[in-house]
Amino acid sequence: MIPWAYLLLSKPAPAEPVPGPPWNDDDPADRARIRKNVGSLLTELRAIALGRVMPGMAEVQRWHAACYTGCKLPVAGYAGHFRGDPMVPELIGYEVGVGTRQLDGWPSKVGVFSPQVREAVLQLLSKVGAGAARLDAVLPPGGRPANAAQLQAVASLAAITHGEWIRIHPYANGNGRTARIWAAWVALRYGAPVFVSIKPRPDRAAYAIASASSMGRPPDFRGDHSLALTLFTDMLVQVLRP
Repeated sequence: MIPWAYLLLSKPAPAEPVPGPPWNDDDPADRARIRKNVGSLLTELRAIALGRVMPGMAEVQRWHAACYTGCKLPVAGYAGHFRGDPMVPELIGYEVGVGTRQLDGWPSKVGVFSPQVREAVLQLLSKVGAGAARLDAVLPPGGRPANAAQLQAVASLAAITHGEWIRIHPYANGNGRTARIWAAWVALRYGAPVFVSIKPRPDRAAYAIASASSMGRPPDFRGDHSLALTLFTDMLVQVLRP
């Protein structure tokens, strides 16, 4: 598994707010609690799946906060708040990247810059809502993928939503986890089993490579979700296979 390394990417000018302390990983003492929190959140998502409710901004922030209930964080406001959120001064100017620095000074992969996060999430929610509406018309509540085309459609919506969340990297930490919650939300909405492990992350090099491919770099932050599309389809087929 390729480790995720979160880095503060830039030193702001003296007049600018100074980002808060980096949140690189979970406290080992909190890992069991996080697994329990994630399990409780999945139970909630299963219970409401038939209602076909589309989560909004506040709900996806709640997912993140719920994962870290009772956990020790560098800054309490990191839970449930996007990078760049003016309500949490430590998140203003908080930039994240993954991998080694390149010749241009940026890491191999970079989440969208913090001032762009909120708008990027709003755009993603709109796109996910449109994609879910199209799939809702094909797969009614209580059903499940019945043929190859429907299975591919469910896997594609999960992969692209997951990949776009990874590309945005809206939080100081926990982005992969919340991206996998999105994948679970898609699966449960359409009667499929949760096929992407949330906590711990899937122990497959292909997952780490696909997730890294979904991230972009400045200036366009364009991600490539093709590896995730192939991988998620395979993972869904595997769990549905008799």
